[in-house]
Amino acid sequence: MSMVEWFEFRVPGRVICAEHCVDSVGLEMDKAGGKRVLVITDPGVESAGLVAALKEGMESGSADIFGVFTDVPPHSEVSVVQNCYQMVNKLGADSLISLGGGSVIDTAKATAIVMVEGGELLDHHSARYFPSGRMPVHIAIPTTAGSGSESTHTASIADAEQKLKLIFQAPELTPTVAMLDPVMTKTLPPKLTATTGMDALSHCIEAIHSNLHEPITDGIALHAIRLIAKYLRGAVADGADMEARTYMLIAANMGGIAFSNAYTGIVHALAHACGGHLGTAHGLANAVILPHGMEFNLKYTEQEIPARYRMVAEALGMDIHGDDDITAARKAVDSVRELASDIGMPARLRDAGVPADGLETAARDSVIEGPIFNNPGEFTYDDALDLFKRAY
Repeated sequence: MSMVEWFEFRVPGRVICAEHCVDSVGLEMDKAGGKRVLVITDPGVESAGLVAALKEGMESGSADIFGVFTDVPPHSEVSVVQNCYQMVNKLGADSLISLGGGSVIDTAKATAIVMVEGGELLDHHSARYFPSGRMPVHIAIPTTAGSGSESTHTASIADAEQKLKLIFQAPELTPTVAMLDPVMTKTLPPKLTATTGMDALSHCIEAIHSNLHEPITDGIALHAIRLIAKYLRGAVADGADMEARTYMLIAANMGGIAFSNAYTGIVHALAHACGGHLGTAHGLANAVILPHGMEFNLKYTEQEIPARYRMVAEALGMDIHGDDDITAARKAVDSVRELASDIGMPARLRDAGVPADGLETAARDSVIEGPIFNNPGEFTYDDALDLFKRAY
């Protein structure tokens, strides 16, 4: 194992985990100092009755909900953030609660940027966002166990005009409080449970093979992989299994902490291109591309990638006793494929609705995605197109 030279590790805001912890969300808002709250969510979450449960939880404190913004799509866009910001201004809201998946939580993060800076969100897009003032209180309540966005300092927002996924990042974007309540994920359908769970797994494995991995992120990511291997199948099979739901929320949160410090690589670069240009669901794209991205990285022996995937294989429960690193690494790839198959994920991009005539454009877009630069080795357009074709 190579010598550690230097790294920086950032911890998230407060993380609270318990069944029915949302019952005390009002108290947590009081502690954080929020008074006039805008809830950000999506139509599915609202129709599942989760906003009503949140409103009941707000009665534990003195802060008031002044409005509910429900117009967040599966891929949040710049225009959505601007509309949300307009509602903030109209209501005079000073704090946010995001109740939903990664798209909802990222919408809240991006809205917080415009609350501080004013103007248009695109005016504040750069490699690193530096707030000019104090960020608003933001309590994030995930209703999926996938993105880990409730404890990351990044937000992914689509630019519909450029057909790109824009990344905003700053430590200050991390929500003030993350509340992991498995009851909030109980109504998530099996398909979404599966795709978001594979998203969490991709975060963990990419954190392991990223150029910026370090011992703390390794430890967090590997244990999250153990939890996903143990509980994802059960969460998909029985949404009412609170043990599985709880540990998947924890695993997704840990994956978010790991990848927001170590960052992601080619899998996310290609998945972002599929989402930004072709509209493919992020978790679904990750599920299909992940084993192909791992196979691509096996050649980076000098960067110890096979040895790192050996740890992944062990965390996934594979018997690797007596195997060399390459053999163990291939078992990790096979195990990822088996897990995806067991929970009903398609094996090919064509089966995920990706059109063949969009691959070249997606390949072109992927090589300018930020995660590319965290992956071992050089990654070219030809590499991207070949990888897309292998996954197709």
